Amino acid sequence: MSNTSEKVTDPVCGMTVDPATAAASAEHEGRTYYFCSQTCATSFKANPAQYTAGV
Repeated sequence: MSNTSEKVTDPVCGMTVDPATAAASAEHEGRTYYFCSQTCATSFKANPAQYTAGV
């Protein structure tokens, strides 16, 4: 078993984030998004469609 987490992309700023150490997360339409900061999470929660279009 590997201890390496799969990295994901913060949908707001594009930064690579480790879900295990992400500053915040949010659910939208059954998918969990991870964020580098609370600021990015707040922006996402205010208008998730802006950041998930085409995903």
